[in-house]
Amino acid sequence: MKIAIFGASGRTGIMTVYQALDKGYEVNAFARKAFNVTIRHPNIRIVEGDILDYQKVKDAVEGVDAVIITLGMDKNKPLRTFSHGTANIIEAMKEYDVKRLICMSSAGLLGKDTHPVFGKIIIPLFLNHIYADKKEQMNIIKESGLEWIIIRPPRLTQAPKTGKYQLTEGRPGTRSVPRADVADFMLRLVKDKTYDGRIPAIASN
Repeated sequence: MKIAIFGASGRTGIMTVYQALDKGYEVNAFARKAFNVTIRHPNIRIVEGDILDYQKVKDAVEGVDAVIITLGMDKNKPLRTFSHGTANIIEAMKEYDVKRLICMSSAGLLGKDTHPVFGKIIIPLFLNHIYADKKEQMNIIKESGLEWIIIRPPRLTQAPKTGKYQLTEGRPGTRSVPRADVADFMLRLVKDKTYDGRIPAIASN
């Protein structure tokens, strides 16, 4: 089975690539700069490009069975990177008849379900434009007609994988989760359809 991972050079993305290869998947790893993906493995193909470049996105999606999006938040990203980039991915998926999409978003995506301080102070003051784009990304995915899941982690840590995490429909149960556990859950969703069409929060036990 082959999957495309967008945001493969980010800290969660690279963790997802490592785990996917360990599980025996072939991986098309999409990154803005190929040299940031230092993994060497017979089952990885690194695709260098900008997610806003449709031809590059198509190159990464061709021939895969599922797509995972792990784009990180960066105040220096172009204003609508999440929404426009995801629209490119979905268009390419439809062109190549790829049905399954797993997208990592953020605990603050649904606003009222996040921690009060984060939702009422941090997002409006510092991250409002990013979350507006993430909400547009969510709407694009929901209207895509694909088999989709959007996951909402809180603060991401570099702690080791535990394989034990809480999944909730509202506010995350705790305020952090290891990136390794987020990667584990996203790869589980490649085949597990329990959460199709849902937007679960994931957090540490």
